[in-house]
Amino acid sequence: MKSTNIIIAGDLLPMPCNYDLFAAGDTQALFGERLCSLFAAADFRVCNFEGCFTDSEQPIEKIGPSIKAPVETIKAIKNLGINYATLGNTHSMDYGRQGFLDTCQTLAKSGIGWLGWGENASSVTTHAVIEDGGRKIVLYNATEQFENAPQKDYPGVNLYDEYRVCREIKALKAQCDYLIVLYHGGIEGTHYNSETMRRRFHRMADSGADVVISQHTHAVGEEERYNGAYLLYGQGNFCFHFRPDVTPLLAEGLVLELRFDDDGFTAKPHRILRTEKGCVYDEQQDLKAFYERSKTHDALLQGDEAAAAEFEKQFGKDCANWATVFFSLFRGTNPQDAEQRKALSPAEFAAYLKNSYSRQQLLGMQMFMRNEEFNEVGNQILSDLLKETDKKEKTK
Repeated sequence: MKSTNIIIAGDLLPMPCNYDLFAAGDTQALFGERLCSLFAAADFRVCNFEGCFTDSEQPIEKIGPSIKAPVETIKAIKNLGINYATLGNTHSMDYGRQGFLDTCQTLAKSGIGWLGWGENASSVTTHAVIEDGGRKIVLYNATEQFENAPQKDYPGVNLYDEYRVCREIKALKAQCDYLIVLYHGGIEGTHYNSETMRRRFHRMADSGADVVISQHTHAVGEEERYNGAYLLYGQGNFCFHFRPDVTPLLAEGLVLELRFDDDGFTAKPHRILRTEKGCVYDEQQDLKAFYERSKTHDALLQGDEAAAAEFEKQFGKDCANWATVFFSLFRGTNPQDAEQRKALSPAEFAAYLKNSYSRQQLLGMQMFMRNEEFNEVGNQILSDLLKETDKKEKTK
């Protein structure tokens, strides 16, 4: 019986710098001959659409960017041969119901299947089934919560709820030969996964997942083989030029080649490099840093205290990049902060914000973040306050 070869790519969405190439369907200019050949040789190709395809100019209300691509830019993605797109992610609901409808229509016209979202809370499509060579392979997509939760009469995504997701994985695995989880979550901008991520991945593997892949982090993480499963913590971008500055994190990504046969499966990561307009195959396949991180990660799981300390140090260093955003959101309207931001360098302003809190205040903030009860209380307080603000705005 023939094997089934599936290519899994990371985050993908056309951006203004390459709209013209995507609209023209020019895959060679975007991805180069070697990468196009890798995709062409596969039986099936899957990627994450980090946004929606719409010409709407009405984004939802949110903090952070709203991301979309013109409908016409789907042409190069179709030419690349993408069969399935995951839409359970951070930005697929950025343009609300219209963005959802336009994206569904665009993908349907292009013959691209999708999973991970639906038109309301009771009709979310969690998975897709690939049948090939006498075997059945399930793709399952779930995401952490952002401004993307489905409602009774409003579209949204398949949110990660550990009990439900693991129960669904177990039931689906009983009906198929292999199951691949495409998980959208983790800490953005870090090479290192967290204890929470490891626990989630292990539980999904224990429930029957053969492959679990994390997207969203926009950085390449580590790989792990656990309980017969292949786990990839952070795949990095495929072609997602949202940020014009090419940092080391954004300069590379992984395309994962999965080959399934009657005796099991193999997983082979291929390193890709970002270019000005797209991405290309790394002819050197320099994966040394990736494999070194993976070895350190494995040592951590085996109880190596030095490896655990190194992992925690690097993870904390990457998380510190969010400090200014984190502390600024807790400050409210503060004219003094605005003046300090003008006068200080970014590093000095970050230090100023950190030093503005007493130890007791930091402990209190940590309690609200860490404790389930207070986390829920805080969310409810904010929801009610936003509703009150909306009422005041309407009465003006």
